[in-house]
Order: sequence, then structure tokens, then C-alpha cells
Amino acid sequence: MDKPEFAENSASSYPVFMSPQKASLVYNPGSGRGQGEKNAQRFAEDWQSRFGTEVTLRPTKSYEDIRVASKETFDPNGIQILMGGDGTFSECLQGLAELNNFEPLQTPVGLLPGGSGNSFLRDFDAHTYEVARDAIFEAVENQETTPIDVGLCSYQEYKNSEPSKPGQTLQRLSFNIWGLGLIADIAALAIKMRFLGGLNYTVATLIKLFVHRPTSLKTLLNGKARNFKSNMVCISNSRYTGGAMEMAPPVRVNDGKLFFVCSEIRSRLKLFGLFPSIFSGKHLQADDMTAEFIETASFEAQEPFFFNVDGELDWGFNPQLRVQPGYFKLWMSPKRLK
Repeated sequence: MDKPEFAENSASSYPVFMSPQKASLVYNPGSGRGQGEKNAQRFAEDWQSRFGTEVTLRPTKSYEDIRVASKETFDPNGIQILMGGDGTFSECLQGLAELNNFEPLQTPVGLLPGGSGNSFLRDFDAHTYEVARDAIFEAVENQETTPIDVGLCSYQEYKNSEPSKPGQTLQRLSFNIWGLGLIADIAALAIKMRFLGGLNYTVATLIKLFVHRPTSLKTLLNGKARNFKSNMVCISNSRYTGGAMEMAPPVRVNDGKLFFVCSEIRSRLKLFGLFPSIFSGKHLQADDMTAEFIETASFEAQEPFFFNVDGELDWGFNPQLRVQPGYFKLWMSPKRLK
């Protein structure tokens, strides 16, 4: 890229970065408890004040429209910003992956928090609007990006019309967390409780801990057979989930690995007592808890699996995951990674 040029801004005391690139913002108007539209306008004003160029705003009209919006606004020579919660980020990245036939993405993106939890950006201590905005601005000015790993999941489609017959093979990208059991059940309830804001995952977790049912899992981890009687499986690329829950403390978004956590704790009372330790990552010290780095994982059963992908939910047969190191680039200084 060309070296950035600066010009004096008569309306402020700091220089304006004159970006030759176009900028776009995909955002969920209903995110942030209805503040999405206001925050999008605010970002466009902040960008123009800082860089002297306009931002093309693209609000999403529905859940299905998120992927469409990310594809429509993609410009290999522009700067694309995605605003919302982790689910919105995931759907946008999925759209870009589909556009690129799931090959690694070469054009960096920026992520601006607008959801209730904003888990992924906590790894960069940038989970509030102002901090994330400034981090994006500084990264663009300095032309700094951080490579981000993802988990690529392939599975066979589940159809309501033919519930026992696996359909075509699908691919799904996960940049934050992929989970079974409690991880999916909690997300399903938390989505219904978004009116609680950042407390939705905490309240949903407390409720679901008392009604869980452990199930048998036939699993391959890094190609080796492993069987579990599990109430929860979580495969993470970043440290946090559900807001500030530090589910996978050892993993980093650019270390080329995924982190596998599986709970086989049978006692509901013990699970409930363990819950507070998730916020500090100390839950991994508990008995009947498996935690290790992996590169591949697969799950097999005759019935379809109900799974959580970055806070969104899906059904599918025999899911398989593999890490794809440095799949996309984030407008974020590597120095911010905690």
C-alpha cells in the first residue's frame, strides 16, 4: 500500500489521515439493545473526522441478510468494518469465506463491538466502542494487522423434512467458539434473553446448569479415538465466551491451534459451584475436565448434533473441525493481544 498522506484539519488540532481507500461499515441496527443505527452514524462521523473520507453504511435487514451485506460491501482495495456482536461478526466472515470459496482471506477487516457480550475483542482489550474504534484507526494509520486463526467445520446438512437423512456437506467458519451440549443449550437460551444485555449469558448458564443431561460422545481428536460422557464440549480459538467467561485461557487467536475443553462432571451441584471460576479460567483445574490443544476434531453419531458457532446455532450430522492458521487479517495491532 502507498505511504499514507497527512493534511492539517482546520477543525481540530491533530492531522487528518488522508486514506486513498474506500471504507464501508456493515452493521446490525438492532444490536447493542437498539443502539446499532446510532453507533453506525457515530462511527461514520468519527471516521470522516479522522481520515477525511466518507463511510458507506450498509445496515442488515435480517439474520439471513448479514452474509449478503458482507459480500456486497467487499472491496479488495477498500477497508471493510463489521459492527455487531460475535454472531454478526461470524456471519459476515462466513459470507466473505463463501465469496472466496473458503480460501484464506487477503483483505483485512475491522471489527467494531455492538453486541451484548463482545467476547472475541476482549482478547485485544477492545470490547468497548471507543477503544475498538481508536484501535482500528491506529491500525489503519500504521498499516498494522493481526493474522487470525479460525476453525473450519464441515458437516452434513440437517433437514426438518428428512430428519434422519443427512443432506449435502456444508462448511462453516468459527473464529471464536464452537460447542456442544451446555455450550449450545446456554446460547439458545441466551439469545432469547438478550433483553438482559450483558447478563444474558450468565443468567442462561445458571439456569441450564440445573437441567443438563450428559451424553456419550464418540470423538476423534487429532486423529485419535476418544470417548466422553460429556455435558459440555467447547472448541475455542480465543480466550473468552459469553462476555467475560475465560473459557480457554491458554489459547491465542494467532497461535495456529484450537483449544478443546470437555466437562464430564456429573454432579449438577458441583457444576454450579464451579461456575464462578470460569470468569478467571480456573475451571480447567477441576477433576473430570479435559483441556488440551488440538488441530482437528470430529464427532460421530446417528442423530444430528445441535451446536453453537460463535454464539449462533445450527444442526448437522458428523461435524469435523480443523484449524486454519491465519485465515483472515484483522485491523488491529498485534501489540494489543493480551
